Amino acid sequence: MIIATPDHTHFAAAMAAMELGKHVFVEKPLCHNIWQSRTLKKAARYYRVVSQMGNQGHTTNGIRLVKEWYDMGLLGQVKEVHAWLRSALNSNDNAFVPSTSFPPEAQTVPKELDWDLWQGQATERPYNKVFVPEDWRGFYYYGNGKLGDWCCHTLDAPFWALDLGTPYSAEAELINPIPDHTFVPEQSVVTWKFAARGNKAPVTMKWYEGFGKPEVRPEWGIDELPKEAMIMIGDKKTLITGMRPNDARLLVPKEEWTEFLKNPPAKTIPRILEEKPVQEWIAAIKIIHCRDPTLTIPPV
Repeated sequence: MIIATPDHTHFAAAMAAMELGKHVFVEKPLCHNIWQSRTLKKAARYYRVVSQMGNQGHTTNGIRLVKEWYDMGLLGQVKEVHAWLRSALNSNDNAFVPSTSFPPEAQTVPKELDWDLWQGQATERPYNKVFVPEDWRGFYYYGNGKLGDWCCHTLDAPFWALDLGTPYSAEAELINPIPDHTFVPEQSVVTWKFAARGNKAPVTMKWYEGFGKPEVRPEWGIDELPKEAMIMIGDKKTLITGMRPNDARLLVPKEEWTEFLKNPPAKTIPRILEEKPVQEWIAAIKIIHCRDPTLTIPPV
């Protein structure tokens, strides 16, 4: 079963499907809060189903290059990860438009919309056109802002490659918050800190939303960083991707990068045919079923 409802209803829909023995593909963000995420993980094991989050970038060649280059020691020890994007508010890409009043005033529900069904298990609130079809992501009781919308795409590569696990510290700085804290701030910086993992160094990871980015270093061979990107700073080399990991490259002078591409490192991680996440999920279901015939494969 594919779950592609608004963020706040992912948990209920996915849990209901797993209770019926259905394998689930859940669009990002997986859940609305940490408890829901942990509970779904337990449920997937308990009900013995194959689950996958709709993070399309994880099927790409780019994210595999990130991990391969790190694993071979090309970057050295990575102690810093930075990702930044334009403001969530009033930008051209999935803009979140705040209401003119908080809470938004009650309006007549359009006849084509089942507002009760759309709200799902969330606390009942009056309808307002500011919520649908998209700006609901800016309200914390329905969405998780750009952090929930894009973070899983942008930070998936370093999270996987560096084997980060759970941070021991998380801090949010609101640069220019909207007075009503039920709506995402215009600018913010989130900092996570991860402990050492075996011989891997501790890592500080920063997420800049509509505000700031790292300073350019001379060894990168560039004048300025893109408007939106992710970098992993190693003590040997620095790696950069866009908001998705598809276009991974090393931050080195152009001549050095050209030479690198002429003789690239061997690819050690299997690639996903056509980079299709749903097909990857279906393949996993079939593989698991072959290993354990007692599992049922629902229609897909």
